Amino acid sequence: MDKSLREIEHTAWSERAESYDAIFASISSQAIRDILDSLGVIEGKRHLDVACGTGHLVAAASQRGAASEGVDFAKPMIDAAQATYPRLAFKVADATQLPYEDHSFDAVTCAFGLSHMEEPQAAVNETFRVLKPGGYFAFTLWFDGKNGNDLFRIVNDSFAKFVLDSFTLPETWTQLRYADEQACEHITRKAGFSAPLFKQISIAWQTTSAQQVAGLIEKLSVRSKMIIERQSPAIQGQIHEHILSEVAALRVDGMITLAWPALLTIVQKPG
Repeated sequence: MDKSLREIEHTAWSERAESYDAIFASISSQAIRDILDSLGVIEGKRHLDVACGTGHLVAAASQRGAASEGVDFAKPMIDAAQATYPRLAFKVADATQLPYEDHSFDAVTCAFGLSHMEEPQAAVNETFRVLKPGGYFAFTLWFDGKNGNDLFRIVNDSFAKFVLDSFTLPETWTQLRYADEQACEHITRKAGFSAPLFKQISIAWQTTSAQQVAGLIEKLSVRSKMIIERQSPAIQGQIHEHILSEVAALRVDGMITLAWPALLTIVQKPG
């Protein structure tokens, strides 16, 4: 690898900021209500959303009366969030080096961000630092193909069937890539948080186009796309056709529905 995971992810999300909402917000935003509900009453409390992307969770928290702001390491994401929500507070910042004093927030959230970080432990440690004693941290991760995500299952099956290159991603790049209760407990306990509570969130994506689903891998995926691009054009074509066929097989009455479940982890900083 000639680039770090952080460099690869930063480039990817900077490039995807303009199209993210059109491609994926309808899926990821389905977790916002559960995330905010897990924090209890946040009216009048200070809230930070880490890896805030295009800002929808910050907006939802603000609507509940929280003094909410968001940070993201990709400036184009912050630009998009600020354009959509000009009255809300956003800034460019790395999750591992938050520009806030100790004990600044009553609640911190991170919706599907930890899986994209090269040092998720450092990010969780920073969250612990900026939280007030008694404050809550809630974060989500996607389940993998073996645990209910239809598209991940289809993509992984296509890799097993067609990929010839023995290329594998470094273990440090995949340790928190998907939802795993033991991994979530380990990373939060190590930072100093209390025992976690877990909730599975049922999320689904509905579309009429199998091509749109297949295109999601090219337009949004980072690590799966890396594996695909290392294959020959012929193998890439086989992977694409396999994904199209398997997705189309899920069509019922003209509509394709893909399960996209997530794990919500809630922890508290001891008071």
